[in-house]
Amino acid sequence: GIFMNDENTNKLKRFAPALVGLALVFYGTLVVIVNRCNRAVSIEMQSVDAAGTLNSDVLTITTWNIGYGGLGAESDFIADGGEHLLPPSRSVVDKNIAGINRELKALTAGVFIMQEVAGPSFLTRGGDTLTNVNSALDGADNAFSADFTVRHLPYPYAPTHGLFSSVKFAGATREVVALPLEAGYLMGVAKRLYHLHVVRIAFPGGEWTIINLHLSAFDDSANVRKQQLRAVFDFAEEEFSKGQFVVIGGDWNLEFTRPARATTTEDKDLFWIHPFPMVALGDEWRIAVDDTTPSVRTNERPYKRGENFTTVIDGFVVSPNVEIESVATHDTDFQYTDHHSVTAVLKASVE
Repeated sequence: GIFMNDENTNKLKRFAPALVGLALVFYGTLVVIVNRCNRAVSIEMQSVDAAGTLNSDVLTITTWNIGYGGLGAESDFIADGGEHLLPPSRSVVDKNIAGINRELKALTAGVFIMQEVAGPSFLTRGGDTLTNVNSALDGADNAFSADFTVRHLPYPYAPTHGLFSSVKFAGATREVVALPLEAGYLMGVAKRLYHLHVVRIAFPGGEWTIINLHLSAFDDSANVRKQQLRAVFDFAEEEFSKGQFVVIGGDWNLEFTRPARATTTEDKDLFWIHPFPMVALGDEWRIAVDDTTPSVRTNERPYKRGENFTTVIDGFVVSPNVEIESVATHDTDFQYTDHHSVTAVLKASVE
């Protein structure tokens, strides 16, 4: 036919690369526009298996930033002054995930709030912490909310990364509360959508409001962190005014206290360390951290005890109607992630 003669076939062959190139440019532009405009964060239930009931006014809660399975002892990280974006190998990621799973199964908290839980992508070398954490914390209601995701890209180029909550008591409700964002875009494509992953759990004396957070880390002079902190405490004070028993936990990226431990880290690699502003705390709100054991290490190089700087940025802040019975950091010597888990036992002061 007229459309398939040799001349037209040759023209098609000549123009095919240009057409493919144009299609890719259009696709890439569309992906960037859609992701740069995206501000939607939602709670995605992973399992609904909780059968227990919270019959006590005591709550045991663990927070842990698991570093997406990519920040075990063998890793450094480029944003912290290191040389690498990716973990050394998939086998290292698998080792990290296995260790994280063992730790989670050994802990007995009724509630887990976690940060940097991720699905499989190039950043995890295909490792899937989200599925693994959900499996390790079976028999609970588990949920995930992404603070960073790249939509409309094929695996393994579309990372999904965010906050996770696990509740062993049936009937918990969840919501997302947006926080102030940093300027610019991660990888030039998408915003880091900072938010609070809020869980409410009823018990005979009232209701807990549990707030899972992960604040900014690399903002100049901690200015975004301070804006986020103001938003966090505004929301928490509002919950407290309604009679809620409020627990805020997670990775604050602000230093609460500094346990004495040897280090050879240079000052230039401590650029992101800023003190928690105690003046931001409301009257009679209290901090629950373990001041004897560091909860984070620096990532300017792979970890060696006595070399990497360590300090405490993970823990809890509680409202005036909550008593702190105990708080302990679980020291795994940063083998599986650059953070340690922290467990608090808290008691509601019910009148």
